[in-house]
Amino acid sequence: MLILGIDTSAVAAGAAVIKDGKVISETYLNTGLTHSQTIMCLIDTALKNADIDFSKIDAVAVAAGPGSFTGIRIGVSAVKGLCFASDKPCFPVSTLEALANCADIDGFIICPVMDARCMQVYCALFEKNGDELLRISEDAPKTLEELSGELKAIGKKVLLIGDGSDIAYKFFAEKGLDVRKFPEIYKYQHASGVAIAAYRNYNKGVGFISADMLKPDYLRLSQAERELKKSGDDKNDSIKQ
Repeated sequence: MLILGIDTSAVAAGAAVIKDGKVISETYLNTGLTHSQTIMCLIDTALKNADIDFSKIDAVAVAAGPGSFTGIRIGVSAVKGLCFASDKPCFPVSTLEALANCADIDGFIICPVMDARCMQVYCALFEKNGDELLRISEDAPKTLEELSGELKAIGKKVLLIGDGSDIAYKFFAEKGLDVRKFPEIYKYQHASGVAIAAYRNYNKGVGFISADMLKPDYLRLSQAERELKKSGDDKNDSIKQ
């Protein structure tokens, strides 16, 4: 099975091609350019380097969130367009699960963390069991204090990965947790993790979806939406008074 994976969920962007779970080509950029400027070129390069025409791809996987609201929309929109035009199936992947698949190492609680600002992170917990990566907790926005308490209760070594790993490492180390960081080159999202997560989930019986069903998964409202909601709540309160 050939899967094209795409990730534009954070600062870095990339595309990867895997065949039966093996990465055969990957492109990666962390230049600060808008993902809408680069993603189609990254996809084209990944396919050319793999010597595979897009028509041969069986499905397209994308990091559907959490992450940058704009970045997620760019990736999801690109995949919807590709799959609508070619009638190919899609596979939405948790950005955090994609990160965990890049840190598939025994002996640790794997904790992907994405910076959500204000000492908060998007996070989830995973652990390797043999050849399988097990999910321990669902994706959620949490304060570092909340996540620290959760990890202390588990009481195992922690491996951090993701763009929130630096701030999380400092906070957790001060709390006395046995914590490690992934090397800098692997700190950010990689499209190969997206494609591998899709392949593993497919083998567990999770089916692909059609392009019209593909949606972002932001986990929380945008700042503008939160401010609008707060403004509405304040207005309703004043009316009630």
